[in-house]
Amino acid sequence: MDRIILGIDAGNHKAKVVGPFGIDSFKTNICDWFERDVEESFGPDDMEFEIGGRKGFAGTIAQFEDEFGDGTRYGDSKAHEDTKIRVLLAIHRYLGRYCPHIEKVSFVTGQPIKRHKQAEKESIIAMLEGQHDIKVNGKVRKVCIDRVAVAPEGSGAFWAQPSDGTIRVIDIGSGTVNAATIIDKRHINKASTTFNFGVETVVNKDDLQKIARGVIRNTTKLKWDKNDKILICGGITEGIAPYIIEHYKYAEIINPTIHRGSGVTTLHPVFANAVGFYTIAKGAFG
Repeated sequence: MDRIILGIDAGNHKAKVVGPFGIDSFKTNICDWFERDVEESFGPDDMEFEIGGRKGFAGTIAQFEDEFGDGTRYGDSKAHEDTKIRVLLAIHRYLGRYCPHIEKVSFVTGQPIKRHKQAEKESIIAMLEGQHDIKVNGKVRKVCIDRVAVAPEGSGAFWAQPSDGTIRVIDIGSGTVNAATIIDKRHINKASTTFNFGVETVVNKDDLQKIARGVIRNTTKLKWDKNDKILICGGITEGIAPYIIEHYKYAEIINPTIHRGSGVTTLHPVFANAVGFYTIAKGAFG
């Protein structure tokens, strides 16, 4: 094997990676480099990196050490440098953990539905494809990104648990909520969008009932019906699902699975997009 295929969900809170050997996840906080007087360890995902002329810290350390906040860039587009760094760190970690001899990678990643435009996708692909030199915690790695595709978030999660008919997906992230409609396995634009709020951007992120009300109000504007089949995913799925089910009585949680050897492993719903992206990637690049 000289190339690996991955699904990479480079979220604002955590990156989730799915591939043939298993999964990986890490906090995606990023901050600029500075000389530390006390080299404290904050978590197993602490990273000091040099990528494309930029030097900084990533992971849990960036969450605590960033002087400008929590080291996270929110918004409804991922066509920016932080996405590039998150994706390259995701690849570095996955290769280092499972297959350190491989350099060539093809993958599918995501973009919020509202900004899933051709120009935005081309911008993301252009900044990722090609040769990259990465230095993380003193280790240098060359990565050749062979092919990249960009899928709509939420709609991508559908492919973690695909079925026929009309399916709605509520993908609750840290910075955005993606609401996707898929009819007979085709994305329907007029009944899909991205809401510009998420778990980390609301006043009280622990008030899941209030977040659920916001999701329900906005999805009914898309003419979603309370009897529609709804799939829910994201990091807070298990906590928020009961409040969504109060309105959408046929809503259920996505339980993404991966096959390893002869067995099947069920993952947390936060991996739904990454599993869906990996499914798409295998079909496109396999």
